[in-house]
Amino acid sequence: MRIAGLSALAKKELSLYGQKFSLAALDDEEQALFEDNFNKLLSTTDSQVRRIFEERVDTIVAAVMAIKEKLNRRKFRGMNPGDAEIGFGFIRPGFTKTGGLTGTDTRKSWSVAFGAIGTWVAYLDGGAVTTPFPLHEDFGLIITHLVSQVSPNPFVREVHFQIGRVNLIPEDVSDILIGDNSNQVAVFPIPTKIVLPEDELLVTANGEVGTEQLKLGGLVVGLGRILKVEDLYALGWT
Repeated sequence: MRIAGLSALAKKELSLYGQKFSLAALDDEEQALFEDNFNKLLSTTDSQVRRIFEERVDTIVAAVMAIKEKLNRRKFRGMNPGDAEIGFGFIRPGFTKTGGLTGTDTRKSWSVAFGAIGTWVAYLDGGAVTTPFPLHEDFGLIITHLVSQVSPNPFVREVHFQIGRVNLIPEDVSDILIGDNSNQVAVFPIPTKIVLPEDELLVTANGEVGTEQLKLGGLVVGLGRILKVEDLYALGWT
């Protein structure tokens, strides 16, 4: 995939869900690195996930530029950034938190337990279904889809995102059950969300009774010094 000519590259500002994001430009070298490394990332994942990323590349580029602006316009270096440079990769559980279900620190897994039908529970939170958590100052998230790792029947039915002061409408994701794609995998695209470093994030969910393994799909974009940490749970940022 080539990114030359994408509209995002010429923008200085992006509006999304009533939020305005200032964008830092990517120079020719950074654009080449993004294109090369983005294609390498795509080659490692499921074809349905690749399709989601490919269809949203313009918004993803803009989101990288927004996070770069927040991180003081440091150089973007793709999948091999220096400690003080910006890189990207797939979101791991440790880049999120939940205190409402499995502790008071960063996540170790994507597990979320639904105890009663129709009851909203904390999925990504700071301790309760009404309490957000702030992202670390060194990274942001680009959220594009959800993946249920429960087979054959996922439990999740709805999710509700709140990012900073923006309270989005709850989203019906029950068609994740259908696996309506070429590989019949439980991947469900959701409208792209951008969560900047230090933004507050709260995600609640509900579903059928059971323990879901609900992977947050998308990219983490941040400084190499935190992207390279193996045990983000031990990092225990506040």
